[in-house]
Amino acid sequence: MRLQNQIIIEWTIRNYYSDFSFEKHIADVIKESHTLKEGEALEIHQVVYVGEFNNEKLYFIILNIVPEKLSK
Repeated sequence: MRLQNQIIIEWTIRNYYSDFSFEKHIADVIKESHTLKEGEALEIHQVVYVGEFNNEKLYFIILNIVPEKLSK
């Protein structure tokens, strides 16, 4: 869901293993869950653990939409 300058993603983890890479999976979720306009980039604002329901862990990922930095 996109609200002004933020994107909010609902992320559910159904299976959680001891070798689970939270960082890798959150990056994949972010890449798959948004469409940006030209000149826009994302930065993570907050990851909120909502709770566990039916053995699934639920998170909200809040991303800020910022101007894309041009590398020189």
